[in-house]
Amino acid sequence: MFRHPVRFRVPQPPYRLRIHVAIRLVLLLALGAIGTSSVYWLLYLCLPALAGLLIAQKGGEGYVAENGPPVVRVLRWLAGAYAYLWLLTDDFGLRAPSPTVEFQLTPDRPPRASSALLRIVTSLPAVAVLILLTVLASVLWLIGAMWVIAVERMPAALSDFIALTLRYQFRLFAYHLSLVDTYPSLASDELPHAPEGEPLTPHVTG
Repeated sequence: MFRHPVRFRVPQPPYRLRIHVAIRLVLLLALGAIGTSSVYWLLYLCLPALAGLLIAQKGGEGYVAENGPPVVRVLRWLAGAYAYLWLLTDDFGLRAPSPTVEFQLTPDRPPRASSALLRIVTSLPAVAVLILLTVLASVLWLIGAMWVIAVERMPAALSDFIALTLRYQFRLFAYHLSLVDTYPSLASDELPHAPEGEPLTPHVTG
């Protein structure tokens, strides 16, 4: 059975607090005000070049061994923050690791400097898919936010689609950073579910 080296899961809580919808709106407005979309596209171009530089200096194995762990820690924190902003959990993830988000990354092969630069181009189809997913997820976010305000719950179908979108996004991040060679996939391939109410401990390999 195929298993993607990047896995992301957020067990769904039975309730969401209405106050967090307002907090999320303020945070999203603040992020929009500082032009996060421009920063995202700047990083899209810079990160493969930086990865290529580090791989050229240290070799693929050295890059994964030395630079992989701190980058994965950042991705793990972002996984918690994104899960909060996208209504999947009321825990923002200030604690590291987040007790409500499970993120696992297992490097599959040492990267090469040339392949790191090529990912600026080869990842474009995945970016197009992610843009489409994000547009749809944004509409579902609005529906989910209104649902939470009304009944303090989130429909499972909406949570599942948003989780799928974030899972795909972090697989793209890992591919774009040359931490994995496996192309981003929409396959769910979730980690085994923990009993409801039992906190999860994120696992990071590499």
